[in-house]
Amino acid sequence: MDNNMIDKRSMDKRMKEIIDMYTNNSLGLDDTFQFKCRECGKCCKNRDDIMLTTRDLYNIARELGRTPEEIVERYCEVYIGSGSRIPIVRLCPVGPENACPLLYKKKCIVHKSKPSVCALFPLGRGTTLANMDKSNMTPENFRPTYFVQPIECGTKDCTQTVREWLEKFELPVEDEFYGFWNDMISFLSSFFREIEAKNLMTQTMDTLWGGTIQALYIDYDPKEDLMPQFLGNSAKLKMIISTVKAMAEKAFGEAGINDGE
Repeated sequence: MDNNMIDKRSMDKRMKEIIDMYTNNSLGLDDTFQFKCRECGKCCKNRDDIMLTTRDLYNIARELGRTPEEIVERYCEVYIGSGSRIPIVRLCPVGPENACPLLYKKKCIVHKSKPSVCALFPLGRGTTLANMDKSNMTPENFRPTYFVQPIECGTKDCTQTVREWLEKFELPVEDEFYGFWNDMISFLSSFFREIEAKNLMTQTMDTLWGGTIQALYIDYDPKEDLMPQFLGNSAKLKMIISTVKAMAEKAFGEAGINDGE
């Protein structure tokens, strides 16, 4: 799979904007907002920040009758987050309007299975921690919090609660995957930031990133249930990473040794 694994500074800028919006405009499940979609397709254009979770990629693959790998190769690119240092999959815009590659004649070809970030629009979703004790982190510790993004389309003719919006688009209020996904992302980010500080060879890092992409995003059968596959892949990935960390600590001495120390 030929992925463009590069650092996207524009993505980081967009993420900072999202964090600022989340911090200043957070909503609870029973808070209200005003929005009515006109199905104009405007929110699917000039967007380069549609990042996919494992579930998003799995749902798209199932909807189109393809494998996750085929979806990544045809519609996405992979890069390494400059802050998180984990592999990120995003939909790659096409054409002069920088339109979503899944948009055809102003209609989403995976409307019934579109990515969560698209189904949530105009809401955005951030993560809070129920327990700030990082030594006791569990999937249940990650809680979603919502905010309203800047809206340049639709109308304000309809008022609804966040809960009603989620239910309308069949997004689970109590989302088992969400907790496990954020737990895995947090684990991977901590690992990659720590292991990079040991200045391993580029080839070694590429191998670790490539294996993570395969386990986290690619090795799924859309004909089978997602969660058992995701939990199984996550467990294997954590086991491999724990082994790599142990080997690195043995090779470099005390954990946290940096170049030049």
